[in-house]
Amino acid sequence: MWLLNFLQNLPLTPMFLAALAIAIVLCWAIVLVVRLWVRGCGFDPSTPLPIRDTIIGAVSAIFALMMAFSAAGIWNDTLQANTAVQREANALENVVALAGSLPPDLAEKVRGSVVRYSKEVVDNDWPAMVHKVGIDDPIYDISDQTLVDLVNVLSLEHARIVGLPTLTPLFGQVIEARSARLARITLANGGVSMAQWLAMLVIAIAALSAVAICNTHHFGMQVLATHLYALAAAAAFFVILAHDRPFVGAISVSPAPILRLATGR
Repeated sequence: MWLLNFLQNLPLTPMFLAALAIAIVLCWAIVLVVRLWVRGCGFDPSTPLPIRDTIIGAVSAIFALMMAFSAAGIWNDTLQANTAVQREANALENVVALAGSLPPDLAEKVRGSVVRYSKEVVDNDWPAMVHKVGIDDPIYDISDQTLVDLVNVLSLEHARIVGLPTLTPLFGQVIEARSARLARITLANGGVSMAQWLAMLVIAIAALSAVAICNTHHFGMQVLATHLYALAAAAAFFVILAHDRPFVGAISVSPAPILRLATGR
């Protein structure tokens, strides 16, 4: 887990280079193990082993299917996360705008609640989402309670503001903010699971081993083939690493729309 966190927090170029370096290290380790195994089993290193090349295609197909299965949906996660954050910020801005129709003392309370909520989101929710804290963790209750308290404040003042035409839209925007908040936290807890990462790594190692075994009779070709496969596998892992968690990394979703509300700008 620490390795994934380290890789996903790197800028894109160092992330790719790190993934490539790991792939090349594994590549050489596999080549060394295969050549020692061939000699240890008494095979002639200069003679092709009785293993069909089709095993490479079969294992590679399984690797490709596993990559596609694991990556399904993550391409749109960043877009959905951006949309959720913008929805939340827009709803809060609408709450502030609609508060202008309320009595001055109540309008001040509403604006104060929005500013406090925005600060809590940036200070508490965002670090928790970066560390993939579970959606039921109490850390998220802090900001949610602020919105609940805002609803309670408006409800207690219902008798005084019941005639205002902006009351229903105001409640609606608070509910919209809570809905967008839930979508944001849910997306932060998505992505590729540890079981999927492990399965992809094991299958990639199996495919790389198949390439090394089928080319063991020609060292130069073995090195070239395994390195080409390692490069392709590193590129595939890099794409998933970069897009796996929408709130982590160089292309992560920024809290800037909500931060503007927290600073009153």
